[in-house]
Amino acid sequence: MLAIIKAFRLGKVLSILLGVLTISIYAFGTVSYLQDRAIQLRMGLGLISVFLLTSAGYLMNDYYDIKSDAINRPKRIPLRKLLSENNLKMLFIGFFLAGLISALFVNSKFFSIIILDLAILVFYNLYSKRLYLLKAVVVSLLVVSIYPLSLALVSGGYASLRRDSLFIFPVWLFLIILAYEIVEDIVGMQGDKEGGGNTLPIVIGAKKARNLAIFIALISTPIAFFPYFKGMCGVVYLIGALLTLPIFIGSMFFKEKVLSAGLLFYVRAIAFFSLVDIILVK
Repeated sequence: MLAIIKAFRLGKVLSILLGVLTISIYAFGTVSYLQDRAIQLRMGLGLISVFLLTSAGYLMNDYYDIKSDAINRPKRIPLRKLLSENNLKMLFIGFFLAGLISALFVNSKFFSIIILDLAILVFYNLYSKRLYLLKAVVVSLLVVSIYPLSLALVSGGYASLRRDSLFIFPVWLFLIILAYEIVEDIVGMQGDKEGGGNTLPIVIGAKKARNLAIFIALISTPIAFFPYFKGMCGVVYLIGALLTLPIFIGSMFFKEKVLSAGLLFYVRAIAFFSLVDIILVK
C-alpha cells in the first residue's frame, strides 16, 4: 500500500495544488472571496480535478517507464509488482476520467485547458525519451499551465496588483522547472540510456547539461524578486524569498540529487511564502 501511495508522488502533487490555490487567491487579490460558498465549491472541484489528473499522469509515467525506473530508482517497488499491467492501466485511465468529469463541472474554460493539458501529458508520457531538450520544455510548460488554469478556475479574478504579478511569476517558474528537469535528466541518464532515451544530458553530456541548468536557474532568480519591487507582493514574501535563497544557491555546489532537491525546494518555498504573504499582508 505504501508503494502505491508513493507512486502518486504526493509531495509534487500537493505542491501543484498549493500553486493552484495561491494563484487563484492572487487572481482574486484577497482571500476574502473564498468565503463565498459558490467559489468554495468551484475551487474544490477544480483542485480535485487537478489532483486526479496529476496523479494519473504520474501513474501513467510509471506504467511506461518501468525499464528506466528499475535502474534510476532501484529502491522503489514498481507498481507492476503490486498491480497487474491491466489494473495499473485501468487505474490511471479511471483517474483521468474522474478528473475530466470534475473539470466539466467547474466551467468551460477550465475544462478546455484541462483537455489541452491532458493531451500534452499523454504525448509526454508516450514520447518523452525521444524529445531531447523539448522533454524539459514540455514539462515546464505543463507546470506553468497552472496559471491559465487557475485564472480560468476563478473566471479571471479581479484587477489588482496581486493579479498583475501572475504575468511575471510564470516566467520565473518556467525557467526554474526547466533547470530542475534538466538536472533530473542528469540523475536519470543511465536508465534513460537503457530505455533508448535521447535526453539533453545524453546528447551534450552531464557536465554541460548541469552548467546549462545552473545558468537557467541563476537568470531566473532576479525575476522572483521583481513582483515585490513593483508593489505586487508584500514584505512577508520578500523575507521568505531572501531566507530560502541561500539554500537554493548553496545546492548548486553539490551533486545533482542535492541540486535537484534545492531547485524543487525553492519552488515550494516561493509558493508557500506567496500564500502566507497574501493572507497576512492586506
